Amino acid sequence: MARNTLRVFGVLALLALAIVVPLVSSGYYELHQAARSNSYSEAAGHYQTAAQRLPWRADLYELVGHAYYHAREYRKASDAYQKAFALRALSPAGWMAWGDVNYLNEDPERARQIWEEALKQEDPSDELYSRLAEIYQSRGEPARAAEYLQNYVSAHPQDASGHYRLGLLLILSDPERASTELIDAARLDPQFDPAVQTLRTALNVASLNDAPSGRFVILGRGLGLVNEWQLAGAAFEAAVEADGKNAEAWAWLGEARQHTGLPEGGNAELEQALSLDPNSAAVRGLRGLYFQRAGDFRQALTEFKAAAALEPENPTWFVSIGESYAKLGDLIRALESYQAATILAPDDANTWRLLAIFCAQNNVHISDVGLPAAEKVVVLTQADTTTLDLLGWMLALAANYDQAEQKLVRALELDPQNASAHLHLGMLYLQTDERPLAYEHFIQARDLGNEDARVFLNQYFP
Repeated sequence: MARNTLRVFGVLALLALAIVVPLVSSGYYELHQAARSNSYSEAAGHYQTAAQRLPWRADLYELVGHAYYHAREYRKASDAYQKAFALRALSPAGWMAWGDVNYLNEDPERARQIWEEALKQEDPSDELYSRLAEIYQSRGEPARAAEYLQNYVSAHPQDASGHYRLGLLLILSDPERASTELIDAARLDPQFDPAVQTLRTALNVASLNDAPSGRFVILGRGLGLVNEWQLAGAAFEAAVEADGKNAEAWAWLGEARQHTGLPEGGNAELEQALSLDPNSAAVRGLRGLYFQRAGDFRQALTEFKAAAALEPENPTWFVSIGESYAKLGDLIRALESYQAATILAPDDANTWRLLAIFCAQNNVHISDVGLPAAEKVVVLTQADTTTLDLLGWMLALAANYDQAEQKLVRALELDPQNASAHLHLGMLYLQTDERPLAYEHFIQARDLGNEDARVFLNQYFP
């Protein structure tokens, strides 16, 4: 009896091996094929099959998720990470990637839940703090975002971007700490210095204002200057909350909402601002910008004129008036307005630059107004790539081709990636019938993102 039992077990064992060994072998074969796949989707399929045939390799489901992640098949990737989680085989990198694919699949709330759960696991990734900070900032919770980002910066003290983001988040709640973080960002990476200087100026000026609403407006404007309009909007909301009768705060809130793309578009806030103080130049000017963006240049002109009447010494309003007249086709009044701005600000290089650009774009008064304006810019500033490009462009329009070529070539020596200089050099060579050179520079300008170059290529080199 015992012998028969042993014989049965032996047969069963052989049968099991006959089934399992090929299955296991094919599982490892699938792993080998995954490594040799030509696409991420194909690799994911091989990893999936291998995971099914090698049940003790639960970690393979994470590799399935990674492959689908790279293939941008985010729903399938999430399902694979879910399987790895269920089998307790999700690594710290897997937890982070699981949140990533949900975020990329436009489900930030699910991503937040996954990342917060990931922080409770053993040895979580420090990158989770940065991701959660971004999530909470997008939800309009800067204080919570700052908490997470502080943890990230503590783990990555040399990350200039982390210090900069933390400084931004702290501007409204803790100005002193914000200033320290911003200084650290500029120290670690000089590219942050211009924005940091702008924000520190706003912090310093705001500290001198006794009214909370006024302080928030100043801080919001500073944030707007560095294109942080979501945080700027939070500042203006705080300003309105502190003083509901602050017309300028309402107007700036309307401006912020235009930049952040909210459905109401800022019109209601601008109307409220006008009702509170129709004699505020800032309110009228911001309303002018609103109508200008909406394509209602006649109404924009009305608002800018009202602002100029309230602040006749402010050249900004006359530049805006000039731009509005130009959009309406009244180039004579447009030129007069730009020139009025330069009279009010004779030492402001940007005002002269705008006058020169107006002349160039509309091909009016090139030699007697536009070219002298460009030369004035050179006098007031250093001859950098942007300034040389402007001067070269004006010289080319004035048919002074030799000098124009020198300036534009020099501009490209200073910055070979200057798309505008490539465009203008191409235009010059087109005018001097040097078509191969024109084509070369139009191609380079187009490849650098200049759409005007694409138009010239389609027109002259079809």
